[in-house]
Amino acid sequence: MSEHATTIATAVGRLNAGDVDGYITTLYAPEAVFHGFPAAFTPDRNGIAAFFRALRAGAPDANIAAEDLLCDGDRVAVRFTLTGTHTEELFGAPATGAHIEAEGITIVRFSGDQVVERWNRLDDVAFLTQIGLMPVATAA
Repeated sequence: MSEHATTIATAVGRLNAGDVDGYITTLYAPEAVFHGFPAAFTPDRNGIAAFFRALRAGAPDANIAAEDLLCDGDRVAVRFTLTGTHTEELFGAPATGAHIEAEGITIVRFSGDQVVERWNRLDDVAFLTQIGLMPVATAA
């Protein structure tokens, strides 16, 4: 496993254990920039911390599992699955008790031993449907 992959695994382990601050400070440089997160969260380290605090508040058992991890120089791509249980208000949606399972892909760029830029895509349709913010699609 590359040094960058090890850093990601350590940080995500902290996030999965509920340590958002440990996740943020382990993985992201203070000047890190984020792309692909909801506009309500600033594209900096404070915004990403707020995003993950909100996620953990609404789904305290939220877990991110890497399905594939590819390293190439200063970049790492991760295909992941987000799971959890929607037990509290989450991004404006009242608790449903629903199981959440959504896939995503993220690419990060390292400078030294920390991430300075992240691009993220989550299956928003699956995620928003599961927490009740998007109606279930039906066949015509």
